[in-house]
Amino acid sequence: MYKNLNAAALGISGRQSELIELAMTFGFQGLDIDALDFEKRSARTDFQKASRFLLSSKMRVGSFDVPTDLDADEVVFEQSLKAVESVVDVAGQAGARAGIVRIPAATDRFAFPQYFEWIRNRIDRLGGIFEKHSVLLGLVFTTYSEARAGKQYSFVHDVHGALALYNACGSQAVGLVIDSFDWTVGKGTWEQLATLPGARIAGFNIADLSESPAIEACDKSARLIAGTTGRIDNAKFAMMLHQQGYDGPITSCPEASNFGTVTRDAIVSRAQEVLDQTLQKAGLPTQTRRPDLVVAGKDTSFEQFGADA
Repeated sequence: MYKNLNAAALGISGRQSELIELAMTFGFQGLDIDALDFEKRSARTDFQKASRFLLSSKMRVGSFDVPTDLDADEVVFEQSLKAVESVVDVAGQAGARAGIVRIPAATDRFAFPQYFEWIRNRIDRLGGIFEKHSVLLGLVFTTYSEARAGKQYSFVHDVHGALALYNACGSQAVGLVIDSFDWTVGKGTWEQLATLPGARIAGFNIADLSESPAIEACDKSARLIAGTTGRIDNAKFAMMLHQQGYDGPITSCPEASNFGTVTRDAIVSRAQEVLDQTLQKAGLPTQTRRPDLVVAGKDTSFEQFGADA
């Protein structure tokens, strides 16, 4: 398991070379990439030129967002498959573990049984593309109530539904992203987690809870940086996934809007700290690296993240 940087989850943006430098500076071994931008740059020049910073850094590629919407109209979805093919091709060449696609939490299309089969068919079609490039297609769900607001039919927004959809898919490229926040709020159990083989786990995201909300009332403000309250046992998640053979990324994924005006370096420094703490508590190896600027205490704004900061 290696420390991974998802800049977007932390509210950070920048060119690929800037994000790679940031990840290296703060001791990450991997990062998530904007594969659509990566594919466009590869098409303008070639893969070697577009990936020179990434390959020379020896950073591992955790995941990327798949450029499609499972709830899109038929014509739009069909058109997106060509872009998906190109993106997965270049991401696979870069050694990416997984592409991430979001399961709709609700829809206006059909009631659950019919919509379930409709979505499962689309996932299996995408899985066929991913199989060709030896990349996992990682399914992720959300417990946020706002993702269901205004929709006629509720769909997958808990662990039971996510596992049902995952198990119904025929493609061996289909996997699940384990997000400790959504797993906890979505009523997941340790026994359910133990059924997942490490090779089919697309990613592992950690966060914490400000409280323990019901799914009906869950919103983004409840998602805190891991270790803030200790309500989520992220170390146990890490230990179990390791025992199941998972050797992919562990990523800090709090709600970025909870950071306020904290500096970019402070956010990334805190992210690598909580990953270190989680791995250490799980008894797993990790390497800590903090730039002298932060170590010297010249930027202490990360202390506002929580009592454990």
